[in-house]
Amino acid sequence: MKRWKGDAQRTRDAATLLPVAAAALLLPPFILVFAAPLTVAGIPLIVVYVFAVWAAIILGAWLLSRGLARMPEVDDDPAPPAEAETVEPGAR
Repeated sequence: MKRWKGDAQRTRDAATLLPVAAAALLLPPFILVFAAPLTVAGIPLIVVYVFAVWAAIILGAWLLSRGLARMPEVDDDPAPPAEAETVEPGAR
């Protein structure tokens, strides 16, 4: 499988957006949609929603961490500066 150069950036972007998406899914406007008096196998719908979101966040974080671990480390300093010859005082 051919890997594109943009994969590393996409993985970092997804890792940045995961906590934002997780927080948004757990805010009251979304949770209140599932606060209906319904049950799924005897479990209230809101509980099923919260635990499903929680499990999806954990799974997403695990997948992203695997992707980030496979990335090569990026060196911010591409080339060390060339060492200049040092001349000791009095040594000519």
